Amino acid sequence: MTTQIDIDFLPAEGAVVRLIGLVERRGYELDSVNYAPASTTHRLTMTVRPRPGPRRIETLKAQIARMYGVTSVSERMDSPRLEAAS
Repeated sequence: MTTQIDIDFLPAEGAVVRLIGLVERRGYELDSVNYAPASTTHRLTMTVRPRPGPRRIETLKAQIARMYGVTSVSERMDSPRLEAAS
């Protein structure tokens, strides 16, 4: 199952690399990344999938929220996709 995480953060050099690195080091694989710069805060939207093992998305969100410059973290669970019968 994949989860979409929206992260709003203050612009700083290397911020995107630090955020992506944290997610990968915590045992998640990135399916997609979307970066949207704005005037005061930037938004990074990532679709992540946990690697095998005990991983909780709440723990990942709390770790992201503690990073310097992060102003908000939210998630959206993707519903499992059903294959159409041929």
